[in-house]
Amino acid sequence: MWKSFLLLQLFFIAIILLLFKSSLGQYKDKKKPNIIFIYTDDQRFDALGANSNNVIITPELDKMAQQGIRFTNANVVFSLCSPSRAALLTGRYGSANGVLQLGSDLNPKEITIANYLQEAGYQTGISGKWHIGRHPADAGFDFSVYFEGNGTYYGRTIYDEGEKINPEMHCDLYCAKRSVDFLKEAAKGDKPFFLWHNPQTPHMNGNLIWDARVETTKNYNVTEMPVAKNRLDDLSGKPEYLKQVRNLTQAKVYGYPDSLAIQQHTMEYYSVITEMDQFLGLLLRELENLGLRENTYIFFMSDNGWMLGEHGFTSKVLPYRPSSRVPFFLVGPGLKPSVNSQIVLNIDMAPTILELAGIKIPSEIHGESIIPLLKNKNKKWRSSFVYEGLGTYGAAKPNLTVISEDYRYIET
Repeated sequence: MWKSFLLLQLFFIAIILLLFKSSLGQYKDKKKPNIIFIYTDDQRFDALGANSNNVIITPELDKMAQQGIRFTNANVVFSLCSPSRAALLTGRYGSANGVLQLGSDLNPKEITIANYLQEAGYQTGISGKWHIGRHPADAGFDFSVYFEGNGTYYGRTIYDEGEKINPEMHCDLYCAKRSVDFLKEAAKGDKPFFLWHNPQTPHMNGNLIWDARVETTKNYNVTEMPVAKNRLDDLSGKPEYLKQVRNLTQAKVYGYPDSLAIQQHTMEYYSVITEMDQFLGLLLRELENLGLRENTYIFFMSDNGWMLGEHGFTSKVLPYRPSSRVPFFLVGPGLKPSVNSQIVLNIDMAPTILELAGIKIPSEIHGESIIPLLKNKNKKWRSSFVYEGLGTYGAAKPNLTVISEDYRYIET
């Protein structure tokens, strides 16, 4: 009798072990999520239809934004191309990672999210604008199709997997097509992937104009363009040097603060964003066609904002709201459509991506993973952050700014 009882116990133990092993195997085999990060250039927060702009035409991005979590208080920690990209890649401020100026390079020991993901078994790719000194391969990217800094939209020099070419088509269209190629190759393999896609637009071209096609601009009416209420600011009460910065002198070249000049400029700015939206549509639709959406997180953000006449200024760099505030939304598995007003930063993106990929977040990263906010938008979070304006582009003087929801304390 006892032998039968013992055999029965052993049988149940064997069943439990098999079930545990099967469960463990499923856990181990669970594929890590794919990650696409779209990082546009000079796109201010309200230059997106989904962000309550009823004039701009961005149907592809609007559709995507409405499917995920849209953040209404996203900022960059310094509003300039190279520092912003370095901050995103490392999750660290420029004073630590070494990039405070245009085209400068990361400190030798800096590790990027692509490095971490590559080491964890991800297939990594960068497509579009590259604006730091280190070569993409040394920054952790297996696949690279890129152009350096800023320049012409058409006939641009592009380095396509090591080959130097000058395609006649728009550089952002070319790179969108090559990002599609990356997705197709990644879909064939069994590795998770990370794609960092970087349009140049809406950054101006090399001639400092927004060179949209005529058929695109015809979709807009200049008189419908918004005009900043403080465009006639005489800057009294602000540091005297602001009357000499490029933000103001270049704005005058454009005809600011004349309202019609600002409206014409805004129409041209919106037009190149509409074209960018069309190009990104190729990438977003192919993701659907390949059946990759179910296990892919899509981040959309801009490297900095852009001033269109606020305080009489153009451009970025200065620590004002239209300069630092950017569009940001996140779409992915398990994320329900919602709006979040918490302060999130571009340095938060690296730790967020690492956590999604199951990689331990290094202690030297300055940003915070926003995963808790994805689960609870009312979670206690940061109430302010430091904007590190230590680069001196365009005669802007170094500054540190404490930014909260309602106030900006600027120390120049």
